[in-house]
Amino acid sequence: MLILKRKEDDDSYPGIWDCVGGHFEKGESAEECMLREAWEESGQRMKIVKGGPLIEYLDEYGRAVAVPFILRPDPKKAIVPSEHSEYRWIRLSETNDFDIVPDLAKALLLFGLVKPRRTTVARGRRQA
Repeated sequence: MLILKRKEDDDSYPGIWDCVGGHFEKGESAEECMLREAWEESGQRMKIVKGGPLIEYLDEYGRAVAVPFILRPDPKKAIVPSEHSEYRWIRLSETNDFDIVPDLAKALLLFGLVKPRRTTVARGRRQA
């Protein structure tokens, strides 16, 4: 799985790992948006393998809706991140080793790709 690290000066989730994604442009379908964002953020012309259900969430940045997709990159082309500080290819089993954005964690669960994240209790608060 391709994950990209958000830049430290990003407005939301700075320094946290994410996947390609972004905001709709006027008149754009969810599929068109995803493929455009994949190209802009990774330099890859990807193909949609599978779409998932809408994910609605509320966090410290406000209310958002995500439309998740599983994408297939071109294995012959290099990843060229333009909006992130770094990228990594990881196994799905390694997702617990990274601090990932909530909508990515939810999408992986909804697609049945990972089990719920481990949590621990420290100093009276729950941590992932």
